[in-house]
Amino acid sequence: MSIKRHAIRAFTLLEVLLTLAMSVVLMGLIGTAFQFYAVDMNVRNMDIQQTQLAAAVMQMIEDDLRATLHAEPADMSGLEELLSASLGGEDEEAGQGGSEEDLSAAGISMEEESIESIETTTLDLTSGVAVLQTPGLIGNQYQIQLDLSRLPRLEEYVSMLDETTADLQDVPSDLKTVAYYVQSDDSTGGVIDSLAELDPDATDLMSGGLVRRSLDRAATVEAATMGNISTLNQTGDLLAPEIKSIEFSYWDGLTWQVEWSSDEFGELPLAVQVRIYMVDPALAATEDANMISSLGPDSMRAFSHIVRLPMAVPIETEEEDDLSEAGL
Repeated sequence: MSIKRHAIRAFTLLEVLLTLAMSVVLMGLIGTAFQFYAVDMNVRNMDIQQTQLAAAVMQMIEDDLRATLHAEPADMSGLEELLSASLGGEDEEAGQGGSEEDLSAAGISMEEESIESIETTTLDLTSGVAVLQTPGLIGNQYQIQLDLSRLPRLEEYVSMLDETTADLQDVPSDLKTVAYYVQSDDSTGGVIDSLAELDPDATDLMSGGLVRRSLDRAATVEAATMGNISTLNQTGDLLAPEIKSIEFSYWDGLTWQVEWSSDEFGELPLAVQVRIYMVDPALAATEDANMISSLGPDSMRAFSHIVRLPMAVPIETEEEDDLSEAGL
């Protein structure tokens, strides 16, 4: 009786090593694919968030710009003629020459309280000294301040009862002074990030970003003239720390200007172009957080929007006046 023995075939050591090596390579490829997919989804998510944030900020700035108010000086020539005629002026020249005396005799003062205005070249809204003689708009390439007319909301009356706020005492008013500027990351004594206060581990409550300051015009003028600059610098809301820069351009009907003052030009700009810059999502997902602040303008993502001001009228130049006088 013969016994047949069957040889049992097994894996050799070389085959086991090759299989393990191929498994490691395959798992590495799968991990790289998952990481690439996660980074791509993160970039797309940040792109959508930045677009939504830019749209919301642009809409807020547009609403404020469209509500900008510019008061035209009152034409008192008719009242002067009426008062001079009622006081028995002999001729028109004498009536015009003595119009101011007649008005003062009638108890009417034509003098307005003058407020010292500043040049747009030296405009620095972080110092809180931008004051216009009449409500209007003043701004340069990186900062803007405007006086707008809007009915106060109900929550503004509630904020008056809050005694814990460190801001200036604001009052509900239909004439507000609104300013937009970007606060630097290393600023001190500026607007505090309200969200950072909710983090118990946060040691630095100051952060950079777009700041919106809305305050009653009378309170703004008083703070600027009385030297209450430190409190004025801390008044406002940090809207978006993601915004690293903002630029404004002002359309006068012919060219884009980088500076504007309604006291100097006499009118509001016909349109304002707003550009905001945020870090490119692709770089933000790969670069270190400490390196983001040192990135140049080429690495920023720009959003642009043009807002037309309804209260603006074209500025009359000397050439147009000469043509109108010539009857052309």
